[in-house]
Amino acid sequence: MSNPYAPPDANVDTQQRSRSAIPKVIGIISLVLAVLGLLGAIAGIAMLQLKPQLMETQMQMGFSKNYILGSNFLSILTSLWAIFIGVKLIKYQDIGRRHFNYYTVLMIVFSVFAFFYTRSMMENAFASMKPEMARAVQDISTLSSASIFIGPVIMIIVALLLNQKRVRESLD
Repeated sequence: MSNPYAPPDANVDTQQRSRSAIPKVIGIISLVLAVLGLLGAIAGIAMLQLKPQLMETQMQMGFSKNYILGSNFLSILTSLWAIFIGVKLIKYQDIGRRHFNYYTVLMIVFSVFAFFYTRSMMENAFASMKPEMARAVQDISTLSSASIFIGPVIMIIVALLLNQKRVRESLD
């Protein structure tokens, strides 16, 4: 007679593929940051419409109207793309990883463009300042310009994590 308290005999495959948590975690972080970025971009465009003097202030600082509107529009597009990426990574779909790689390359290109555009815009602004004021502001702007590259460096590290063989194998 068998013991009624004994666990049932089952053929359980102990070699089941365990999925890496990296895609899901990166997907969730991507989704949260993308939603925040989307809300920020929408708020930025709304503020420019509600308070036209903000556009004038930014233009006085040296930014062109096209750059201001274009950066807000690109923020909306890239946020929507990051939402897509986040959802696909949460679902363990490889298309999310591939699009994250494309997204990383695009962000590097945007960062390089923003760095050089900001530097040239600031040089024009410094020319109209008193020399001692220009030196003080230039030190701050150099630090600010260098910080443009922090995001892409983090994205490269995350892309390296997502492209590990064991992580790729856990995606469908």
